[in-house]
Amino acid sequence: MTYNYRSLSEAGLAKDRNEDSLSIQEMEGGILCIICDGLGGEISAAKASEVCVNTIESYFISHAKQNYLDRVKYGILESNKKLFEFAPGEDGLKRMATTAEVLFLKNHSLFWGHIGDSRIYDLKNGKLSQITKDHSLVQQMLDKGFLSMKDASQHPNKNIITKALGEKPKIDFDLSKVILNSKDKHRFLICSDGVTEVLNDNELEEIVSQRDMDKCVNILSDEIRKRGAPDDFSFIILDHNY
Repeated sequence: MTYNYRSLSEAGLAKDRNEDSLSIQEMEGGILCIICDGLGGEISAAKASEVCVNTIESYFISHAKQNYLDRVKYGILESNKKLFEFAPGEDGLKRMATTAEVLFLKNHSLFWGHIGDSRIYDLKNGKLSQITKDHSLVQQMLDKGFLSMKDASQHPNKNIITKALGEKPKIDFDLSKVILNSKDKHRFLICSDGVTEVLNDNELEEIVSQRDMDKCVNILSDEIRKRGAPDDFSFIILDHNY
């Protein structure tokens, strides 16, 4: 199967360095996409996201005998172990932590893992829906009915996340396998919160629905920059039957 995809990762306009990392690898007739957003600022955040991407990718490639969902699962666990065991102060780095979005697509099977507030979206037959649920304080308040969606977007603590890789020796994260209907058209958007903190879901749907993928990338990145790009922003757009 031939995969059509595009990606972009840039530092926020006021940032000295890009603390996001991403990777796309075609393998075994499928495609592996990873986006990580390092936490805490400074060089530790950039290193954390880089280590996470490299560890998950390496694990996935080197464990070909495991099923795909287990490779996503244990790749994330291996990344958490490596980040948590990294000695604070080594090379001038602080404790390292990061979000992680992992997606593997092969034929009509989708496997994904998620921790933090980066996101995976699915534009299915022209309608955008968020596959993942944020691990954040604001999401917890939404779930309990303490906040409306409108208030959530303006909440002063909207960037506080409740789960990340590297913070604890044992972690709980989201993991799923989805069988896609061969008749449906899908376009997947994997992105860091530098995208979603400036564009709402309705705006994303309008942009990602652009038929021409290059035009879609240009509009998306231009719109983020026009709104000040306060944070690093990274995204991968991947088509399936589109």
